[in-house]
Amino acid sequence: MREIEVKMRVSDHDKLEKVLSERGCVLSEPISQHDVIYSPGRDSYWNDYKEGDVAIRIRNQDGVSMFTLKQQKSGEHDNLEYETVIGDKEAMHGALNALGWSPEVEVKKLRRKGKLGELEICLDVVEELGTFVELEKMCQDDTDPADVEEMLLATLEELGIPRSNQEKRGYDTQMWQKKKENTK
Repeated sequence: MREIEVKMRVSDHDKLEKVLSERGCVLSEPISQHDVIYSPGRDSYWNDYKEGDVAIRIRNQDGVSMFTLKQQKSGEHDNLEYETVIGDKEAMHGALNALGWSPEVEVKKLRRKGKLGELEICLDVVEELGTFVELEKMCQDDTDPADVEEMLLATLEELGIPRSNQEKRGYDTQMWQKKKENTK
């Protein structure tokens, strides 16, 4: 399956929660997620995305570790996604290191999830980055991403979030850029 999403910065978290509630969207209790993103150790990995590139992470949530590999399609928010539970997080870490991938950045967030029809919505408070909303749709592999992105943007506009709030970079890329700026 192909995951296509739109991410927006949120200036009024409480107002958005109210609008979602009025639309019948029930949000989960806050979920704490701690992601460790691995990279092959070169800056071009973060700067020159192209179709076929992969992003690898280990997510820790509620005492469970998940391995995720996202293979990029048309952009950073359009991926084929493969995910599985890890029985031994240290063994997975060792395997990734043996393949030349090492931990590069961490993303810590509180997430609340809900459904808007067939769409998944996530309200995220991300340490060091701020508050965001993600709206995503799982699609067939041959779906036109531009059509889906337009529909997601229109839906978010209906919720009161202007297109100018769109964030094209993933949390991992934002954290990597922040890390690079802090080391200058």
